[in-house]
Amino acid sequence: MMSRFINLFFVITVLCGCTTGVKMVENDYSSLLHDGNSKVWMIRNLKSNGSDFAKKGDIRDLLIFYSNGTCVLQSTHEMGSQTGQKAEFKANFSKKTLVISFQKEKWEFNVEIKSEDEIVLNPISGSSTNFSLTLIPLPLLVK
Repeated sequence: MMSRFINLFFVITVLCGCTTGVKMVENDYSSLLHDGNSKVWMIRNLKSNGSDFAKKGDIRDLLIFYSNGTCVLQSTHEMGSQTGQKAEFKANFSKKTLVISFQKEKWEFNVEIKSEDEIVLNPISGSSTNFSLTLIPLPLLVK
């Protein structure tokens, strides 16, 4: 009899503790872009009107995100010889949006996280770009 009372007391305590005054915190996925420091994403697809305009083969476009809110758009062909196109970014994963602000353009996207290894960015109406981007972490390029 006493063990039933203890079990019932335990269940009630757990249930009350889980629902009383507990505020749910939404996941923050911002570190997904930069892993807390920097992360190189390759543009696998660059689509508009059903056509893919992404560079293929050895020359690919990259988006490098830094934890300080800076990002760089650069081609693998230019790495080490030229500085890429610098921009600032703001990610709001609770609203599932990403804004990348270049000097003269502002790319605004809805973010769709397929997995930790694939992000799809779809342009929002009013964005300076009409391309959707599929980003994947930079794979090993040397065989």
